[in-house]
Amino acid sequence: MRYLGVFVILASLVLLTKSATANVLSPGDYENFRNLDLKMLSIGDDIYGLVTNQPGAHAPDCVIELAFKFDEVQADLHGIGTLVALAANVTDQADELRVIRQLSLASRRFLEQLKYHRLILNMVMSSCAEKDAMAKSQEVSQTWSDAASLVRSIIKKIGANPQ
Repeated sequence: MRYLGVFVILASLVLLTKSATANVLSPGDYENFRNLDLKMLSIGDDIYGLVTNQPGAHAPDCVIELAFKFDEVQADLHGIGTLVALAANVTDQADELRVIRQLSLASRRFLEQLKYHRLILNMVMSSCAEKDAMAKSQEVSQTWSDAASLVRSIIKKIGANPQ
């Protein structure tokens, strides 16, 4: 009888631990990513306009590099948003933990890569003579800061090292 009591207590603790991770993220978390994604789509359209509306044969290299860096970050952030949506909507706890593990890895990778994207963008734009591209790069930089803050908030919600 004593062992049965210990078993029930241990089983309860295991179930409480597993259920504590359920629904870590909400549809509202995904909505934040969606809103930022919509903002980035608008900026991407503006950058596309800079690339295509240049007089002459082609746009300056700095404008093209701005477009490439922006697209890379946008694609990575979109992937993280997809994982957030999955984590917010999954019903099975084991599946949620798998998604959160992937989300943790993708989020940390995103933040690390963003540092390098910023460095490269700053170097490229420092020698850019295109005024509109310079202004757009500042908007891009601010949007990347917003993205980093959003990703950090997700990392905080899911915990430093989800197991």
